[in-house]
Amino acid sequence: MSASQEDAAPAVTESSRLFVKNLPPNITEVDFRKHFAAQGREVTDVKLIPHRRIGFVGYKSHEDAARAVKYFNRSFIRMSRIAVDLAKPVRAPRLNPTPT
Repeated sequence: MSASQEDAAPAVTESSRLFVKNLPPNITEVDFRKHFAAQGREVTDVKLIPHRRIGFVGYKSHEDAARAVKYFNRSFIRMSRIAVDLAKPVRAPRLNPTPT
């Protein structure tokens, strides 16, 4: 890999946020936070998008988030089996992409 290719490669950051899908249609933000704070986990923030049945949960560290993925993935909230994964960071689009 050349030096210019290394500079162009995006830095990999470890996310401390979870992406959750397949939420029940009537879940509230309070219930959502309470579910992901189970077993004394410290949730820093939550963002719920109920009409799309998805949400985001923030933890203090990547390690806390990774443990939460293992614990909550394929679990149930009110008869809905949820899917939980580490959230991918949003990257700004490149204005002048280099040809490959």
